[in-house]
Amino acid sequence: MKRMSVALVVAGLLSVSIPGGTVHAAPKPESLDSVIKAIKKQFAKNSSVRFSVKRHGGPPATWDIKASGAYRFKASGVYAADTTTISQEVGGTGRSREISIGREFYSQAYVRSKDGKYTWKSPSTVGKWTYGRNLAGVIWGEDLINGINPGFLKLGASHGATSTDGGTFEGAKTTLHSGTVTVPRLDERQAGMYFETEKEGDSSWEGPITWKLWVGPDDLPRRFHAIIRFTHPEGGDTYTMTMNIIYRGWGKPVKITAPPKHLITDDR
Repeated sequence: MKRMSVALVVAGLLSVSIPGGTVHAAPKPESLDSVIKAIKKQFAKNSSVRFSVKRHGGPPATWDIKASGAYRFKASGVYAADTTTISQEVGGTGRSREISIGREFYSQAYVRSKDGKYTWKSPSTVGKWTYGRNLAGVIWGEDLINGINPGFLKLGASHGATSTDGGTFEGAKTTLHSGTVTVPRLDERQAGMYFETEKEGDSSWEGPITWKLWVGPDDLPRRFHAIIRFTHPEGGDTYTMTMNIIYRGWGKPVKITAPPKHLITDDR
């Protein structure tokens, strides 16, 4: 895996456990149908959700990050995103903000040392923005390891998901769905960690994803947690990543707009 610059790190997901209740009888594979339906209804309504995420561990090329922001939806999924990411790097603390609207992408990022000096900036002037057209790595897709991705939920349900009383989260009664699925490829792109269900050529990483999803009475996700174990097909070191994302404010108005034109620069 190639090391990604702080400007390219977008939402990842730290482990937080919530006590569960008694495990129910193993549900049928379609047990997540109601969750997928509720999410797609939000997509169809061009709705939105706010999120906060943490990610820890993984192969050397990945970052420990904290991120927060908002997603705007359209029928196919996430249409716009505004994400602020904090990462710990060799030269200090990295901070980046990315705004993605359709295929328009705006970003600003820097790394600041403990003594307050900027060791890296993009653009070179703090407060300015770079602009570009989104490539495939930025776009939301059905391959992302995310609790609001119908593609991942369908995959998880097809591998023997179970359900249990999830207790309460932020005052809401929840149901906890969980399971493990092993995939032949794990990797990272700007939009987040992703999986593939078919192996094509030499795969850098593969392994199991153990996941938990807490949903509210409306079947909408409140928290997603995953433990991902990265292994090489030919053996060698194994790395573990823990990821957690919290969703809040489903359906509440969120406005994601491009930066003012006078703040956009070609000076990278």
